[in-house]
Amino acid sequence: MYYINKDTELTYSEIQSYISKFMTGEYPRLSKLDRYYNNDNDINRRMFEDTSKPNNKISHSFAEYITETNVAMFVGTPITYISKDNIEDYLNVLDVANEQDINVDLATNCSKYGYAIQLIYLNENADIKLATLNNKQCVLIFSDDISQKLLYCIRFWKTISADDVITEWVEVYSAYDIKTYKNDILINTQDNIFIDIPIVVYKNNTELKGDYENVISLIDEYDLLTSDTANEQDYFNNCYLYLNTDNVDSDDIANMKESRVLFGENLNPTFVLKNGEATNTEQEKTRLVSDIHKLSFTPDMSDDNFANNVSGVAMKYKLIGTLNKIQNKQRKFKNAIRERNRLLFDIMNVKSLSVPSYVDVIFTTNLPENELETAQMINLLRGLVSDETLLAQLPFIEDTAWELEQQTEVSDIYAE
Repeated sequence: MYYINKDTELTYSEIQSYISKFMTGEYPRLSKLDRYYNNDNDINRRMFEDTSKPNNKISHSFAEYITETNVAMFVGTPITYISKDNIEDYLNVLDVANEQDINVDLATNCSKYGYAIQLIYLNENADIKLATLNNKQCVLIFSDDISQKLLYCIRFWKTISADDVITEWVEVYSAYDIKTYKNDILINTQDNIFIDIPIVVYKNNTELKGDYENVISLIDEYDLLTSDTANEQDYFNNCYLYLNTDNVDSDDIANMKESRVLFGENLNPTFVLKNGEATNTEQEKTRLVSDIHKLSFTPDMSDDNFANNVSGVAMKYKLIGTLNKIQNKQRKFKNAIRERNRLLFDIMNVKSLSVPSYVDVIFTTNLPENELETAQMINLLRGLVSDETLLAQLPFIEDTAWELEQQTEVSDIYAE
């Protein structure tokens, strides 16, 4: 993230300077987080000077587990939208843009990198579309005042042709236009048709940290401990056999290895083992696994505490740390969705679609639910809370407005 005066216009040399700063500053962090998500941990790069020594490299995909679990709990149940106005056109726009699938991509990038970047654009049919940009290819520049408004998004990438010709591309998005550079040459300037820069930044938290970023050192320690345990086993399997005699030649040794039998006089065979302190590695590994889950606020679903017969309230108490984190994610995500809606509503108005005055964003945490308890809660609140809000509490209801219409039609049929 970079900050400049809001009236600054970027030159191409400044654009290249920001890309260079990004590649030496932010890119290594993003690249490492991406590697761990793909289970390419640092243990895979361990080398010994003595190449004959056992060098097991056992990596564990804790990062992927943490991200997938958090994303499933966060947006595994699709986000629902309710309003007192007609939002049929709005929901159709989201459906055409594959918003539910895009939300999963955004939540995944937020969990991995600490933030996600979304582009809003019109395709060749003038349909409103959404795209999740690659964090490792985007430089974000904000204003340096109290608003910290997004001013520019620099997107850069390379393409390689069949004959190995490399082309460098740069796109610069602003509130006014979209500029495209090819091999340092400006080839296109397109007016921005949106009310503001067509980029929305989704934040995972205030610090822009990924969900597993703080436990990478613990993951490394677990990888190291497991790999060294395997190394010790290899040392034991390959320990030296000591024969108390000089009357054994290389052919005898080869025959003994093949037949697995010792023969001869006064051999008195013993194994030369590595002396070392006995350590309880399993206890240490258990402690590390517990710390990884605890400090990343991610539940260990293999834990015996998550029985299938506990009540909904008891389950939530066990997951209080995780639920608090999910709620923080929801607040940040909702702010970004409101910014996205501001851009969408402007284009919808231009396309003469029905624009709601306000849309409420409803998140449903994807947890094992006691549906009987939920139904009882809804019945107790009936008359105190609107029917649309109550229906939004049911995880299997996606379109509350449509459900209310069906309910009305059924009531009319019975009334007749």
